Amino acid sequence: MNARPFAHLAAAGALTAALVAALSPPAASESGPPAYASAASAGVGSVIDTVVGRNPGLKSYVARAHLDLRQVTFPYLHPVLDGHAYVSAPGYTTFDYPHTPFYLKGLTKFQGAFGDATRWQRCYDITLTANGDSYALHMVPKVEGEITAVDVRVGLDGAINRVEWRYRENPKDYIALTQTYSNVMGHNIVTSQATEVTLHHIRALGTQTFSAFQFNVPVPTPSPTPSDPAHACDN
Repeated sequence: MNARPFAHLAAAGALTAALVAALSPPAASESGPPAYASAASAGVGSVIDTVVGRNPGLKSYVARAHLDLRQVTFPYLHPVLDGHAYVSAPGYTTFDYPHTPFYLKGLTKFQGAFGDATRWQRCYDITLTANGDSYALHMVPKVEGEITAVDVRVGLDGAINRVEWRYRENPKDYIALTQTYSNVMGHNIVTSQATEVTLHHIRALGTQTFSAFQFNVPVPTPSPTPSDPAHACDN
């Protein structure tokens, strides 16, 4: 039997994990919006504070999630999933897709916590570069694992605009996620994502959009250690 379908399953799972990883709200803040430091003067700690505090008062939200995954190599799998995203501060996300294709082996729920920026300095050695209108954070896991480095581009307002994960097994393997933000009912949040995947000779592209937001409503309680095997630091 050809083992390649299992590789295709891994690609679809990795792509979903990447989308889960970066969508999350900043922690709620009672002291008002953060002061934006200039890129030239900011340090790692102040950048993280801006990420965490960018949506004061936002504790949680629910949104409809529409995920379109397209493999651009054989056998060109193209699942389209509809479900919900449940997001809670400081950065936990659960995606629930009730109906998934057979090659996802019944997986319908995915969790991630990369967006909890309060964990970054504990999990990574971080180098900060100022780029005028943004910050570039090169983050190397303190504990060796599947991921060799994570590169994060953060706007001056604390928005996580792009994340790129690099893998140990093959330096050319990566998952890159770009996020678009919109103002919705007074909150500046992710409304769409685009993802590129190059893993184990598999290439895939993904888009995800979010709509019908409900803010500060009860959401499922995340697991103490959110399951996200694609990103070692999250565990």
